[in-house]
Amino acid sequence: MNRINFKNQSFHRFNFMKDFLDILEESKIEFGAKKSLCVDVMFVTAKKMKKLNNLHRQKNYTTDILSFPLDSQEELNFLDEIELGQIIISPWKIKKQAKEFNHSLRREFCYIFAHGIAHLFGFDHITEEEAKIMNGHVDNIMNKLNIKRI
Repeated sequence: MNRINFKNQSFHRFNFMKDFLDILEESKIEFGAKKSLCVDVMFVTAKKMKKLNNLHRQKNYTTDILSFPLDSQEELNFLDEIELGQIIISPWKIKKQAKEFNHSLRREFCYIFAHGIAHLFGFDHITEEEAKIMNGHVDNIMNKLNIKRI
């Protein structure tokens, strides 16, 4: 069974845990994982996210998500589940983006989580070609769950 270890250090009340678990299940299928998935998710304030983004990416602004894949998959192969890594989310930034893009909060939170999961599976969007591949996976997950842009 897939698992999310969740910690909320923000001021946002979170209502989409079932959606996140559904995204994790679809991600297992999308990326061909043979075992259940486990991911750590933490919500932080905008101020904390800005500090973390500066520390880890040398970018001095609040970003929506930071993903930290676990690089010890082979050493942890004996586990019954795949420990993917950690995702840190700024609910403040997600709410702002939902308004900017005219998306529902549910859609924006789910999209950014699926985006983070794709990062944990090793995908990135540095080049246009990488972005096309990564976004294709994220769109597949969102479409299978019928989570639309509206």
